[in-house]
Amino acid sequence: MDEFLAMGTTPNGQEIYLSELSKQTLAENGMKEDSTGLYIYEASDNPRGCGIRVLAAVPCLEAGFRMLDILGLRLMPA
Repeated sequence: MDEFLAMGTTPNGQEIYLSELSKQTLAENGMKEDSTGLYIYEASDNPRGCGIRVLAAVPCLEAGFRMLDILGLRLMPA
C-alpha cells in the first residue's frame, strides 16, 4: 500500500483511505491505468488485491477530501 494522505472512518468503523497509488498497486487490483493518480480505497481480505479494494479515482486532492466529506467520514490524522 502506498503512503496515504488521509484516512477516514465510517460509522461502522471501516477505515477508508485517500492516497496516490502506483501502477503496480493498480495492476495488482486488476486496474489497467496508464498512470498513477489519487484513489479512495478500503482494506480487503482478497489476496489478489494486495490488501486493498479501490472504490474510486479522484481527479485532485481537493476532490478526494470533498468525497470523504460527502461520505460523512470522520477524518483521522494520517
